[in-house]
Amino acid sequence: MKKLYLLFCIVFFICFTFNTTIAGGYEKITSNAKISAAISALETVDRNDVIAILSGRNSTGKPIRVMFRNLAIYGCTQCEAFTAKTRGGDLVIYINEEHKDAPVETLACLIAHESQHHTFTNTRAEELRAWVSETTTWNAFVRKNRSVAYLNHPLVKRENYISKLYVRQNGVDNIRQLIAKNPVYANLEK
Repeated sequence: MKKLYLLFCIVFFICFTFNTTIAGGYEKITSNAKISAAISALETVDRNDVIAILSGRNSTGKPIRVMFRNLAIYGCTQCEAFTAKTRGGDLVIYINEEHKDAPVETLACLIAHESQHHTFTNTRAEELRAWVSETTTWNAFVRKNRSVAYLNHPLVKRENYISKLYVRQNGVDNIRQLIAKNPVYANLEK
């Protein structure tokens, strides 16, 4: 009986530790292990500002939920991710479920981008801030581990492209032009 009790305690301890590790302290933000890993990756490149926004230091004062979703049901088949406000006033970042297999670094970059939309000002300035947040996060990951830039995934190609735009002319002008030419942002205030 003692052996059975000891075995039960060991299994319970292992399961409890595993669940805590998966959640990584982000259970109010996500229940998805991959998204939790992406948020943890933000810590490794000192993007604690993004984590703070996700954790509730935002316009709602509540954590922002992050999850994978089929964005086609929202008419956003070409979107990588977007931020929505629920009827209850909560914010949710939906990442296109096509990217469930994406490297965590690229998911972290999308999260960094979308976290900037917590103010819902809907301006080109907000969009520019979001794109700059995304690309500076990607550049930090690449500085930390150059091999991530060579991974074969559509989001890696996206991040490399945006990074090149950002590096040219040392900053935001190319990204500002990209936003201005994109029909999705045509109706945004300048």
